[in-house]
Amino acid sequence: MPKNNQGQQTEMVKKQLISLIREGGLKVGGRLPSQTELREKLGVGSKTIQRAIDTLAESGILEVRPHKGVFIKQLETDGFIGHEIGLVCMWRTFYPSAASLMQCLQLQMHRHACQCKLFLRNFPEMTRTDSLSYFDGLKRCIEQKQIQGMITTVSFDKEAWAFFRKHKLQVVSLGSAAFNTGFKVSGGVDLEDMFAQSRKRGFRRAAVIHAGFPETGHIRKIFERNCKLDPEIFCRFLNPEMEVEDQPYQWTGDLCKILHQFAGMSANCRPDVLLIPDDIITSIVHRELLKMQLNGCRWDPYFIYQTTRQVPILPEGCIRGDYFEYDTMDVAEAAVNLLLDVIRCKEKQERTVHIKPKLHEMEEKAL
Repeated sequence: MPKNNQGQQTEMVKKQLISLIREGGLKVGGRLPSQTELREKLGVGSKTIQRAIDTLAESGILEVRPHKGVFIKQLETDGFIGHEIGLVCMWRTFYPSAASLMQCLQLQMHRHACQCKLFLRNFPEMTRTDSLSYFDGLKRCIEQKQIQGMITTVSFDKEAWAFFRKHKLQVVSLGSAAFNTGFKVSGGVDLEDMFAQSRKRGFRRAAVIHAGFPETGHIRKIFERNCKLDPEIFCRFLNPEMEVEDQPYQWTGDLCKILHQFAGMSANCRPDVLLIPDDIITSIVHRELLKMQLNGCRWDPYFIYQTTRQVPILPEGCIRGDYFEYDTMDVAEAAVNLLLDVIRCKEKQERTVHIKPKLHEMEEKAL
């Protein structure tokens, strides 16, 4: 066998042993499976396994005891890689929550001794589903089995999914990949919970302000299920259809129009509470409403909204209302754990894991 192939096989086995140590429930002092068991499990020869064990023993991870076996000396495997995971994202520098999610996912992979291989979208126009060709090197890495699993924040087309199945690539999609099926992790507040909180507070005229695509239809159905008010007036979308260009949101003008329309309604008809499941929209609405109030507007609605723990756009206590705190790190941890369980065949039934945000209530009661 050529020397470079020996090195590649040894490196592969070393990664598999690291994964076994990290994910197999082994403890310090625990014994590795025998050479015979490892040969059957890993599909390589004894010499390759021994080279990998010797490398890990030299680094203090394993301890070889003659005639007794190989034992775990320490569980800290920083610097050693188990699984190699592809992270497929759209590059959106103008949207802080997206950047925070990427950082949290990379940190969680590091904690699980996984190497993160980042693939960023290279195609400028927005599409409902993405092609593999929009991500440089992704197809080649999958063909050459350089990644064992993938976490994606984008939706893929049918051809891409057929390719994933052909190469038996395990995939976990995050909430923004709305058109994907399979294993998924979602986070953030459910509008149903916002309506429930609104009813608990005693409000009667809830208005929803939402970003829109790709959830426009879903949000409208929830509104109609929970509210008898006219959705054309009280359920407002800033981008009901897909935007062709990937660019910063220009929402201020549209939000000002919506707020002035609400404020212009009679006191017994206009919204008494605003449900806003987006921290950026909430920050703009709150700022513009304060300007209106300084100019004499007497409309002062209660807010029920969402914030992101890692990106404190809205300082605690600055808005009169209740908020659901979304923890990006919890979502990232759930995504990595789910993918590793799928890779290890612990998870076989496709499902969605939903991470519920934490509700923070103001002491003030609704009038």
